[in-house]
Amino acid sequence: MSEDTEIDDTTSGSGNPLASEPIELEVAAAEAGERLDRWLGRRLRPTYSRSFLVTRIDDGGVLVNGKKVRPSYPIEQGDRVVVDARLPDRAPKGEPIAIDVLYEDDHVAVVVKPVGMLVHPSGGSGTGGTLINALLHRWPSVATVGSPERPGIVHRLDRDTSGLMVVALSNPARVKLVNQFKARTVKKEYRAIVVGKVALHSDYIDLAMGPDKSHPERQRIDLQNGKPASTYYEVCERLPGFTYLRCHPLTGRTHQIRLHLSHLGHPCVADPIYGRNTSVVWRRLLEEREAAGLPSPQIRRQALHALRLRFTHPVDGREIDMQAPLAPDMEELLVFLRGLKS
Repeated sequence: MSEDTEIDDTTSGSGNPLASEPIELEVAAAEAGERLDRWLGRRLRPTYSRSFLVTRIDDGGVLVNGKKVRPSYPIEQGDRVVVDARLPDRAPKGEPIAIDVLYEDDHVAVVVKPVGMLVHPSGGSGTGGTLINALLHRWPSVATVGSPERPGIVHRLDRDTSGLMVVALSNPARVKLVNQFKARTVKKEYRAIVVGKVALHSDYIDLAMGPDKSHPERQRIDLQNGKPASTYYEVCERLPGFTYLRCHPLTGRTHQIRLHLSHLGHPCVADPIYGRNTSVVWRRLLEEREAAGLPSPQIRRQALHALRLRFTHPVDGREIDMQAPLAPDMEELLVFLRGLKS
């Protein structure tokens, strides 16, 4: 883990490394006819991403000859473009939240997201306490990497899934990392503790999935209209009534591992969404121990942890291979299950 250091940047009043004065540009003859958003993205890279600039255009933070226009506006020779590069009011702000940083350089960081932390603000969660708020405090310049609402983010973990995430700290790095995830060259390894005895030692789960329209918080198996989803798993350890698994998602769908394992009849221990109807064994065990006055593990979320992440450094091409130890509640759960009688 690297030390916290004071960052010395030229910042606006928002505490982000953004231009405090408007940026004024003029369109040259050879540039006429190009879309405004593409032209700005080229002229102001790598400091500002195209998605950041599109947001400012839509918000009226970019004026062409004194007027608000659309991102697709075809620029003309002599157009005077004024860019207010300050963050929009709705953008998240930095907060002094401690995060475990396993690796960082000028372009990428690998961090450990704790249990209970959202990656970015969502509709019903307010605006603070997320991983993005922590990132903006530690690296203010990330504010212009990608979109203002989700700066630096190239992939996500569920709020109650712990473990590794890679974050882009520069726009060139973000573009290449996003492409690696799209090409499925990023290797991810999760650990899951599931209810029941998984029959096979290893297998592939290839089941298309998509949103569950009846339950907005859920995904469902949808073989006709869903998107392809594939998960490889193998058994790490067999425990009395439970199984400890190593999981490799080959695609990156929302809730993929949780849904796939639940569909097999082996939901993650304590999964509040996909284990409601199938984790009777787990609930019964807790009730029996409570009735007997015996201690039980304190895990209150799905037993799923992003343990390992391997990717190509987007700038220098090195292989980055990082691991994060299991979260304490999952370690406690394993010790507890190992002590049960068969």
